[in-house]
Amino acid sequence: MQDLFRRRRLPVVLQAEASECGLACLAMVAAHHGQRRSLAELRASLSISLKGMTLRDLIDAADSLGLAARALRCELDELQRLKAPAILHWNMNHFVVLARADAREAVIHDPAHGRRRVPLSRISGAFTGVALELTPTPAFAPGKGQPPPRLREFWSRIRGLAASLWQLFALSLLLQVFALVAPLVNQLVVDEAIGRQDVRLLETIILGFAVLAVVQTAIGLLRTYIGMYLGNLMTFQMRANLFHHLLRLPLGFFEKRHIGDVITRFESLGPVQELLTTGVMRAALDGLLAIGTLAFMLFYAPALAGVVIAFLVLQFLVRLASFPYVRELTELGIQTSADTKSHFLESIRAVRAIKLFGREDSRHAAWQNLFADQLNAGIRLTRFGAWAGAGRGMLGTLETLLVLYLGALAVMDGRMTLGMLFAFQAYRASFTAAAGGLVGVFFEWRLAGLHLQRLADIVQTAQEPALAGGGASRAPLTGRVALRGLRFRYGDNEPWIIDGLSLEVAPGERVAIVGPSGAGKSTLIKLITGLHDPAEGTIVYDGRPLSFWGLRAVRARLGVVMQDDRLLSGSLVDNIAFFDPDVDMARVERCAQAAHIHDEITAMPMGYRTLVGDMGSTLSAGQLQRVLLARALYSEPALLVLDEGTANLDAANERRIVAALCALPITQIIIAHRPQAIAAATRVVALVDGRLRNVRRPLRQDMPTVIRR
Repeated sequence: MQDLFRRRRLPVVLQAEASECGLACLAMVAAHHGQRRSLAELRASLSISLKGMTLRDLIDAADSLGLAARALRCELDELQRLKAPAILHWNMNHFVVLARADAREAVIHDPAHGRRRVPLSRISGAFTGVALELTPTPAFAPGKGQPPPRLREFWSRIRGLAASLWQLFALSLLLQVFALVAPLVNQLVVDEAIGRQDVRLLETIILGFAVLAVVQTAIGLLRTYIGMYLGNLMTFQMRANLFHHLLRLPLGFFEKRHIGDVITRFESLGPVQELLTTGVMRAALDGLLAIGTLAFMLFYAPALAGVVIAFLVLQFLVRLASFPYVRELTELGIQTSADTKSHFLESIRAVRAIKLFGREDSRHAAWQNLFADQLNAGIRLTRFGAWAGAGRGMLGTLETLLVLYLGALAVMDGRMTLGMLFAFQAYRASFTAAAGGLVGVFFEWRLAGLHLQRLADIVQTAQEPALAGGGASRAPLTGRVALRGLRFRYGDNEPWIIDGLSLEVAPGERVAIVGPSGAGKSTLIKLITGLHDPAEGTIVYDGRPLSFWGLRAVRARLGVVMQDDRLLSGSLVDNIAFFDPDVDMARVERCAQAAHIHDEITAMPMGYRTLVGDMGSTLSAGQLQRVLLARALYSEPALLVLDEGTANLDAANERRIVAALCALPITQIIIAHRPQAIAAATRVVALVDGRLRNVRRPLRQDMPTVIRR
């Protein structure tokens, strides 16, 4: 019966990549039927390109999971007759999962926005009329896939953590002892000092308690300092470790995700760190305090202790019942925040185009709508929290009144003294606070699973393969490159962009690759530089595969200029040397002279110290491209790779730069369309249908011969 209940649950799986809504829908339906696989696992086995999935692709992917798909065309009034969960085609470019439907509304699980209740009147504007029913076949294999990362993985590598935790625990334990002693002092004052009218005893008790209070304050202050140190230590090391991992992920990870979503996933480390810093320690101490106070309560009045425990269990059950709704609202808030941040950053980066096309108002309106969704999600969560808090407060008041009433009766009957009642009430308050804190940490721990799932998209993505190889840290390459039988495509549902491509480049050779736009020339450059891995074939440097040298060692001997390269915030010298801590100024100037940008830099008021950046640069497109070329030359590469590296230059500058490049004794692979750059090559090949074909030279009789050897 328990298995049946679990199989009927339909989880919400939010897409991590911009175009994997279909994959997320399949993950939800498969989980409903008992096969819980993470998006990372499905992504690895069912590679999807940025173009997304068609209905045919979705059917094929479902078949690989053991789900039989049945495509249907249906009207709105027929939605309730679909075998839920079913996948609906949405807004012509999206997929959602239909959880259930009736005559008035439908509940859908949207991979982009979470669980939603949508009236049928609004569905008509989004639903295209195409649905997909999915049924498990005998090949369907229920089971759990790769679990999200555990909390232990985030603190296991933090140095000095164990010693700080033990110090914090010992100090906190002393404070809890003081908390247990305080009610006994109250009982002594009421029953002994006041009852006997003994002023000397009263003064002794107060003086002793004052000394304890001073010691307690000092210990509390020391614990605060240690806790602050521990929190900063964990925050720094956990974020540093995650950022270290993030920067080493493959390029495809970033190409398929919105920047705002990557930011919010990284920020999900905050709640996890907070739980590990304070939550774990708070749970341990609250647990000890709850046990200690409960023991005293049972000693004083077992019946009253039973009442307190009963109310605690009732509050726990209420919170447990409402937790799925809290998790849903929290997830919705995170997702809407990511959407808002993505839109904001996108608008800032594209502000020039927005102004030129007069779209300020439309972008502002779109941002307002996204921000309103974010605020509404927060309001819903806050409102629910207020009602839940009021309910818990009412239960707490009823508990207090009932315990006070029953305790007063016990005092009247002579079963308790007044001091014992005061002590019991103090222990009850401490127990309620400690047990409530323990319950709170329990639900924080469960809610941390949401953030762990978001972090899993980063943590469980493998770093670039062969980042470190068996060769030297800086490969002693001569520039000989061989591509052997390369095949590559961006998704299993896409045609091959590179199909059986082979190329041999000798040291010092200049090879120009030509071809129509979209033929795959930039993709080929990404394969050569290791930004993408070929599905088949090998890339060989100096007779050894790329994996032997390692990506980092090979890239140290590459100079690359890509079409969409950016400068980073800093000075021109910082960018040309790529923030080399031991910058060689003479080399910087030589590279700038080779790129014919030196004179223009020295003419600037701050020269090489002129500040630039991806958003605040005053450089023209041609100047920017020459700075990027100087940056590529600074590493003294054995292989120079240019993807339209002179496309933004005027004819005179291009002629001078091409001549300068021809004088360099290094291997060069150039993607080009313009005659000047093509004419400089010792060999020209054309990329056609995923393969390279030699092009006879000269291409034109009027090409300048000064750059030919």
